[in-house]
Amino acid sequence: MIVWISSYPKSGNTWIRALLAYYFFSKTKKFDFSLLKHIPNFNVSDFIHEKKPLKTNEDIIENWIPVQKFINEKFKRNLFFKTHNICITNNGKKFTNNKVSAGCIYIVRDPRNVITSYKNFENETYDKTQKNIFNENHFLLSNESTFKRFGIKGIEVIGSWSQHYNSWVHNKLNIPVCLIKYEDLIKNPSLEFEKVFDFLKEINNERNTTIDKKRLKETIGQTDFKNLKNLEEDVGFLEKQNRKVNFFNQGVENDWKKILPRNISIEIEKKFKNEMIELGYL
Repeated sequence: MIVWISSYPKSGNTWIRALLAYYFFSKTKKFDFSLLKHIPNFNVSDFIHEKKPLKTNEDIIENWIPVQKFINEKFKRNLFFKTHNICITNNGKKFTNNKVSAGCIYIVRDPRNVITSYKNFENETYDKTQKNIFNENHFLLSNESTFKRFGIKGIEVIGSWSQHYNSWVHNKLNIPVCLIKYEDLIKNPSLEFEKVFDFLKEINNERNTTIDKKRLKETIGQTDFKNLKNLEEDVGFLEKQNRKVNFFNQGVENDWKKILPRNISIEIEKKFKNEMIELGYL
């Protein structure tokens, strides 16, 4: 079954992927971005046979569950997939369900820091980025393979920040969720990784598996923000696509208290009050 690594954009998804990819898949003592291929972005078009083309985004939505069933039948083991897709039902079609999904590791980040990171990455204004994180119809264009193969710009439906959070963390599909706060990951990455490890043990029914402390320490060192930032500057990072701003840009220096305009933070606090209180951000 599928284990989702899900988050709203610019919330720490790639960092969690790096941690998991190095710990479980690295055969060397040095992290490199090729390891992230072990946890790819879920993209329907990557698994559709050429004889059954996708013509519209409705076709992509139609194939959310069938493609996930195909993945499970083909590989017959739990696999990690990254997604920014909201866990919704669209015209009766669910993004996923508990028959194809073993669980979800959900990474959440204070939306007052998300907006600054998102703004810089997309080279947009605060006003435009605020509209996006408030917009329940917000979407991202999928990678270029969909357009190359089928001639359409496929989408990931992400919705608003709060809608995205609630759709996964409070899902009604009986999909187990491990909630990781980006802020906790910064403070104590080892503790948060052990939390993820225990979650994976539980959903895999691996009662006797124990974490390798030496491997964990090595993992934390190889995937810290400074190392990832330096690596991007040295060799580049394909997932930033054609953007001019580095993917690993500010890190802990992105502090909304210091850089976010007060009128923007007030609007975010009003809009997402319930979720921010629930998460301890307010």
